[in-house]
Amino acid sequence: MPGTTTGTESLDSSSFSHHESCEVCGSKDNVARYDDGHGYCFGCGAYYHGDEVRKEEEELMEGFIPRTPQALRSRSIRKETCDLAGYGVGEWKGAMVQVADYRNEAGELVAQKLKSADKQFVILGDSKKMQLWQQHRYKKGGKILPIFEGETDCLQWLDKNPRYPAVSVPNGAAGAAKAIARNIEFVESFEQVVLCFDADKAGQSAAREVAALLTPGKARLMTLPGEANDVCDAVKLGLSKQLIDAFWNAKVYRPDGIVAGEELFDVITNEEEIPSLPYPFEGLNEKLLGCRPGELVTVCAGTGVGKSQFCRNLAIHLIRQGVKVGYIALEESLARTGLSLLGQVMGKPLHLGRNGTTIEEMREAFDTELKDHLFIYNHFGSMSSENLLSRCRYLRVAEGCQYLIIDHLSILVSGWGDGDERRLIDNVMTALRSQVCEATGAGMILVSHLKRVDGKAAERGGEPELSHLRGSQAISQLSDACIALSRDTMGDDPNLTTVRVLKNRFSGDLGLACYLRFDPDTGMHTEVSPEFEDQETPF
Repeated sequence: MPGTTTGTESLDSSSFSHHESCEVCGSKDNVARYDDGHGYCFGCGAYYHGDEVRKEEEELMEGFIPRTPQALRSRSIRKETCDLAGYGVGEWKGAMVQVADYRNEAGELVAQKLKSADKQFVILGDSKKMQLWQQHRYKKGGKILPIFEGETDCLQWLDKNPRYPAVSVPNGAAGAAKAIARNIEFVESFEQVVLCFDADKAGQSAAREVAALLTPGKARLMTLPGEANDVCDAVKLGLSKQLIDAFWNAKVYRPDGIVAGEELFDVITNEEEIPSLPYPFEGLNEKLLGCRPGELVTVCAGTGVGKSQFCRNLAIHLIRQGVKVGYIALEESLARTGLSLLGQVMGKPLHLGRNGTTIEEMREAFDTELKDHLFIYNHFGSMSSENLLSRCRYLRVAEGCQYLIIDHLSILVSGWGDGDERRLIDNVMTALRSQVCEATGAGMILVSHLKRVDGKAAERGGEPELSHLRGSQAISQLSDACIALSRDTMGDDPNLTTVRVLKNRFSGDLGLACYLRFDPDTGMHTEVSPEFEDQETPF
C-alpha cells in the first residue's frame, strides 16, 4: 500500500519508468513509477515506497523489441514520418504496443518507450540515457525549437512541418522540467523555444516550470486553438491552419505578477547603453546633469511629502523620451498605480475620480504613451529578496526596461528575517547595486523614508540630511545620487516642495536644486521660483 505522505525525496536521483493506476484515488494512470521502485501519484499525492513495488515491476527489462513503422491513421500521420522519427508498433508480452525509439547523440538506440492500448507506458533499456525525443537528429543552434509534451504530438508536427526541428519530453508533463534541465545546453542553443504543451492544468503548469529554467525572453508559450487539448486534437478538429498561427503567435513567457500591455489596461479600467536622460526639472539637471543607465538614485522624504508623486512624474517623463520603465509600487494596488500614472499623462488625478473622463479618452492616452513602455509588477507589501531580484532582472533583460522604480525600501524589507532592519537594508542595497544596476545596466530610482530626528521634520519643511535616511547608511553609501524632498504640509504653503541634492557621485554638485509647485487639480508638479510667484507684473 502507498504511504500517506506526499514526499518526493527520490525524484532527483531516479528516472521515470512507466505509468500505472493509483490504489488510493483510483486514477487510471496518475502514478509515475521510477527505476528505483518508488512511485508518486500526481493526482492525489500518494507516495509509494520502493520496497512495495510488485516483483514483476522490479525486474530490469533488457534488450529491445522489433519495431515496424506504420501510419497512425487515427491521427492522420504518415508512415514515412513515423519511420524517419523511429516510431512504430511491436509486440510486448503478447500485446501490440506503440514503440518510440530513443537514441543518443551518436544515433545509438538506448531506450524504447512502449505505449499500450490502454495508455500504459513502459521504458525498455536505460532511461537515464534518454535525451529529448528526436534530439539526436538536430545540431545545436538554430532559430526556433518547438518542444511537445508527447511523442505523437511531436510526430503530428513533424508530419505537417518536416522542414523544422521538433522534440518532445520523454516523461510527459510530470517530468518535463527535469528532462529539459538534463538537456539544457541543447535547448538553450536555440534563439527561441516554443513550448507546445497540453492545454490542461498539468500541461500548462509544466510549461511555465520549463520556461522558468530558460534565459529570460527565450521561452514562448503556445496557446492551442479552439477546444483542442493537444496538437493531435487540433488537427482532428480541422484546426491545422489555426495551429500554425498559434505557433508563430506564441507569447513570450513572463513570470507571474509582471503585467503589461492590454492586460495592464484592463486592470486599470474595470542591453544596450543609452545616453544620459534629463530629469523633468531644470534645477535637478543643473545639479545632476541628467540620469544615466546603471545608476542607483535614492529619493527620500518624510511621510506624506510626495515621494510617490515625484516618482510617477519622473516615470512619465522617462516614458515620453522613449524609455521603457518597470514600476514596483509596494504600498498601493496595481489599479491605483496604473490610474495615477495614466492621470499624469492626461493631467488629471484619475485615482481620485474620472470626473467626466471617458474610456475612449483613457484608451487613446494609454495607447499613445503607456502601452508599450510601462511594466508594473502586481504585488503589495513585503517580498523576498530573491523574488525582488528575479523580477528586476526579468524587467531589465526580457522586457528591456532601461529604468526601474521601487517604491519603497522600508515596506520591501518589513516582512524579512529577524527584524534587524539595518542589516536587511544593507543586504538588499548591496544586491540591487551589484546584481541589478551593475550587472544589467538598469537605472534604478529607489524610494526611502527618513527617520525621526530632533528638530524640524522634513514634513514640516525641515532640511533632510544623509544621516536622516532610515535604516542603514548603506542607502547613502551605495546610491549614486540622493534627492531629498521637503515641504511644510501644515504650513501656509503646503503645496510647495523644496528639492535638494544630498549626494551626487557624478558631478559632486550638492545643495538646493529647485522648488516644485503641486497642483491638486491636475496631480502634477511644476518647477517654480517662489520669490517671483507673488510679485505682480508691472505691465
